[in-house]
Amino acid sequence: MRFGRVEGIVAPVDVDGRTMLHLTVFLESGARLDVVRDETLAPLRPLTGIDDLIWHADQLTQETIGNELAVSGWEAIGEGPLPAPEVGTLARSATYAVRNLG
Repeated sequence: MRFGRVEGIVAPVDVDGRTMLHLTVFLESGARLDVVRDETLAPLRPLTGIDDLIWHADQLTQETIGNELAVSGWEAIGEGPLPAPEVGTLARSATYAVRNLG
């Protein structure tokens, strides 16, 4: 059994005049740090401030755990708190504890 931590970040980016979100989700397991998702996506709801960016980071990170990481045998076993909004920093998800039984 292996254990790890998953966290995601989002940053707003302009794509052809539209505000999109650049998502990066990391899996830290032992001495490894792997990027498991890195893509630009349309927002799921309107972006009115840092709270919306944090919400997107968290929702998309949960989606990544349930889809991409689940295929490799990873499952969430715990969740930390959402980070406090800080102007001038990247929006981050909660940190998720995960395990792999394979």
